[in-house]
Amino acid sequence: MIGSLALLAPALAGLLPSVAAVPHDIAARTITPLACLIFGDTVSPWWLNKCQGHLDLVVIDLRSAAEYAAGHIPGSVSLPFEPVSAWSDMGPGDLLLEMPPSTNVFATLGSVGVGNPSPATKIVLVNGVGVPAFPQAASPRVATTLKYAGISEGRVSVLDGGFPAWLSESLPSTTVVPTPTPRTYTATEDRSFLVNISYVAANLNKKSQGIYLIDGRDEAVYNGSVMEDWALKPGHIPSAVNLPAKHVWNADGSWKSPLELLAQLRGAVGYGVSRSYGKIIVYCGVGGYASTWYFVLTRILGFENVVMYDGSAQEWSRYYDMEL
Repeated sequence: MIGSLALLAPALAGLLPSVAAVPHDIAARTITPLACLIFGDTVSPWWLNKCQGHLDLVVIDLRSAAEYAAGHIPGSVSLPFEPVSAWSDMGPGDLLLEMPPSTNVFATLGSVGVGNPSPATKIVLVNGVGVPAFPQAASPRVATTLKYAGISEGRVSVLDGGFPAWLSESLPSTTVVPTPTPRTYTATEDRSFLVNISYVAANLNKKSQGIYLIDGRDEAVYNGSVMEDWALKPGHIPSAVNLPAKHVWNADGSWKSPLELLAQLRGAVGYGVSRSYGKIIVYCGVGGYASTWYFVLTRILGFENVVMYDGSAQEWSRYYDMEL
């Protein structure tokens, strides 16, 4: 049998193109590296540099326009995250960081080359790094807006460590602004993960039933020793436990490991809730850090029983008491 195959080899070789005959530049463009087929919740600068040209991928820089103009990842587009921007809007009663009209988000995404439902473009979000951790929180907040805009979570990733991590690996930056080719973006908005003030009020003090309310603000804000400008009263929503979102990142702005993040969760709620039992409601001051914990719990840790109260302490303190 082996001898027969050996006799056939020359004939087969004449029918198949030689690998050496394929120009190297064409092969480099058409063969997708195996690593690029793995699109995680976060991606490394190495991965983005290697895979950006091999996938239907749009890189969105969420830093300020001035930061983007000073230098950015080649091919990335600028859509800065601001309280009123493509990613968030003022809500009823001047609530901050509410979801914008979905049709506006659809139009914005299409304008920068994101297709939906076909082609199903992937997105990598790029943030800055700072203290307080508001720059880092931009990416998970925008990830929730993209979920609201109908993009499946598996198509959105965050550059681990943001733009500073890209620079730290001596990868190229540019000041050249690309001109994206617009695409058709159609979707149905998804509010399934958003809950209102009535839902929260109906689920206080239900830890015995596996329902936990998580406050993502800093410890001093949670306990009432510091009062944020947008809350009318100090303290936290009754029965909430504190999980400060600033602790999900390392000092360089990279994400802590899944094991470290799970340990933080268990330290706050114990084993009263799991991936298959109970419910977690996340909130913060106006919805920024709540998005961070929503991203951590659903994307990094794999919890499916998580909802987000976007009105957060700003709305709650207008109608109900806070607890100290």
